[in-house]
Amino acid sequence: MKILIADDNSVERLILSKVLEQEGHEVVQAETGNQAIDFFFRHSPSLVFLDILMPDIDGYEVASAITRGEQSRWVPIIFLTSLTDAYDLAKCIDCGGDDFVSKPINRIIIKAKVDAFSRIANLYETIEQQKSEIQFHNDHLIQEQEAAKKIFNNIAHRGCLAAGNINYHLSPMSIFNGDLMLAAETPMGGMRLMLADFTGHGLPAAIGAMPTSEIFYGMTKKGFVIPDVMTEMNTRLHSVLPRGVFCCVVVADIDALDERITIWNAGAPQAYIIDLESGDVEQVHSNHLPLGVQSPQRFKVNPQVFSFSKKHKLLAVTDGIIESTNEQGEMYGEERMLHFIQNNLKIDNLCSALIDQIVEFTHDAEQGDDLSLIEVAFPHHHLEQQTAADDDEVHAQTGTLDSNFSLCLRGKSLGKFDPIPLLLQTLLECRELTPHRSRIFTVLSELYNNALEHGVLGLDSEIKSGSEGFAKYYQMRTEGLVSLREGFVKVEVDHRPLKDGGEIIFEFVDSGKGFDFKKVIKSGSKHYSGRGLPLLMNLCESIEHFDDGRRIRAVYRWHAKDPEDES
Repeated sequence: MKILIADDNSVERLILSKVLEQEGHEVVQAETGNQAIDFFFRHSPSLVFLDILMPDIDGYEVASAITRGEQSRWVPIIFLTSLTDAYDLAKCIDCGGDDFVSKPINRIIIKAKVDAFSRIANLYETIEQQKSEIQFHNDHLIQEQEAAKKIFNNIAHRGCLAAGNINYHLSPMSIFNGDLMLAAETPMGGMRLMLADFTGHGLPAAIGAMPTSEIFYGMTKKGFVIPDVMTEMNTRLHSVLPRGVFCCVVVADIDALDERITIWNAGAPQAYIIDLESGDVEQVHSNHLPLGVQSPQRFKVNPQVFSFSKKHKLLAVTDGIIESTNEQGEMYGEERMLHFIQNNLKIDNLCSALIDQIVEFTHDAEQGDDLSLIEVAFPHHHLEQQTAADDDEVHAQTGTLDSNFSLCLRGKSLGKFDPIPLLLQTLLECRELTPHRSRIFTVLSELYNNALEHGVLGLDSEIKSGSEGFAKYYQMRTEGLVSLREGFVKVEVDHRPLKDGGEIIFEFVDSGKGFDFKKVIKSGSKHYSGRGLPLLMNLCESIEHFDDGRRIRAVYRWHAKDPEDES
């Protein structure tokens, strides 16, 4: 080691110097306090022997100057003293010293202390090197996570969360969020939302969000219903997530035409459907295990249906909100949140107000989980939706521009299979139809649902009057499909080219008893209910009924430009 000795007594300095040199150490000698400070920064010794009493400045000031000036490494300071007062000895340590040796020096004690501090200095240096390596790798890891987060956000948050009818809050505990919030417009101009909470938080919890968001956006765009989307998500997550990792989820479809909301809760805290006029708050509790727990063979989705119009709001939260605790360990809880909602119905941004109350409640308590919530009002209805990606595809003349295809669903298939995404995707192989996606989806959905619900199942739309009627109607629909063993719906689609575009002829035939279509048309109902005829007549070139209403033919004519330009 290189050792600095600072002592104004030349004899004692010489004796200590010889002892250290005989042990193989290099020695630098200083006679005064100022010289000791100068030699320390000039020669960078690994250890300092420092006399307390010196002519210019004492050893206490020298030690303080050394410890203030050397921040990059630790250099032990051993005081040489003939003082015996406990106060003086304690001051040696207080001013930056690490030990002291009483004069006259003892060779054995000097050797032991130097060896001990040599080992400590080597250990300190090793720790500093490891600390630098850890810091380097940590900085590199954070840089990679920041880059991965940007990619993740581009994939997971590419929907319509920025829509004017949505307020939301995401407060992750780390760079990655174990909570996932997705929103997308449906082909019929409605809106689908999902709030998911994966077990844990950070990167491990966010891994499952990648396939989940891809399935959500891909299947929503193609018109798949909630049971189909959730079934596919569960199948994927069940196969990729390790045991003990799962996803609690609330997913909802808002239908702007029929003014209804279809909602499913699997393992999440209850969602709230708020009636702003009456003040009623409908709680939608979990009725299923989280995604990723059950095998695909045992997994079933039974969503609930409620009335949802311009006077309603939907509020959904993750358990991080409910389980937020204050400094006394008291949990915020569902009862306190429901009370807050009921007392603040008229607040425009209930989401922000609720977060403010959570912050006030928890005060300085440490955040224990990701905090996420979403508030959704009734969306504006737009049948014409066209994305930038669609624009690039409009001019490609490929696919089913001149084709005819048909499908017949019977008995059990009617209750388990939704043909709309299949039919829509087949038509959209003709890329020129991309700007017409929403209108075509609406026509297909109205025709098929009319044939299934009113034809095969014989349901009356009048049942849907009032919020209780909504629930009763869709409960009857679900029960009817489960028990369905007979009946059929036949679909034929004929896509023909025209000079400036084309026309699609849809023909639906059902096994029902038919209906008095002339009476419905004559009534001129302005409401999009019943068999949806007014809506279909607005979208289609022509509508014809045959066989007492059991067969309907609709012609949709399109031009090679955006539907919005046609109106």
